[in-house]
Amino acid sequence: MSTYSARLHFAPKVPVAWIVQLYRREALQLQDDELVDKVGGRLYARCLDILMVSDGRVACPECQTEFHVPWIGESAARVAQCPHCTWSITAGTFHASFEHQDLLGINARRAFAEFIEGYPEARGYPARMLLIDRLVHAVHAGGGPAARNLLEGRPGRCSRSLTPWQVARDPRDTRGGNTRKWARASVTDY
Repeated sequence: MSTYSARLHFAPKVPVAWIVQLYRREALQLQDDELVDKVGGRLYARCLDILMVSDGRVACPECQTEFHVPWIGESAARVAQCPHCTWSITAGTFHASFEHQDLLGINARRAFAEFIEGYPEARGYPARMLLIDRLVHAVHAGGGPAARNLLEGRPGRCSRSLTPWQVARDPRDTRGGNTRKWARASVTDY
């Protein structure tokens, strides 16, 4: 039985500057496919990892099989083994792998799950931008803990950076926000 002793790797947080840049370009009615894919891809990977860790699951680094690792209330020495290969991990190693990485995401779980469900099927810039906007709005509305799960930086600063974009939302707009109002909003520069 081989035990993975090095830290597991998780998707990094999203720089809030990327999201601000995306909203600025959207406000100018510039469809930046490359940026929407970069932001959406990072958000997707991060949301997957948040939900996996929140559910006490891990992806085997040898065969990619996902399996449950009991760790809450368990001895740090308790071993969980991949059901398809010999790789295993202790509860203590699993917990240490995500400690201080803000990967326990119960505060905005529904928003993370909806984004993961919709993003792979979203075709084209408008569909992806709508999903990104919905997720960012949910995280912004959820406050500190949800922002810490996804965004680089301190929650207060992230919130202040996103507020001018989010307060300008027109709830009647089915795309998730009125870009003309976004264009008049100011934002903290990075």
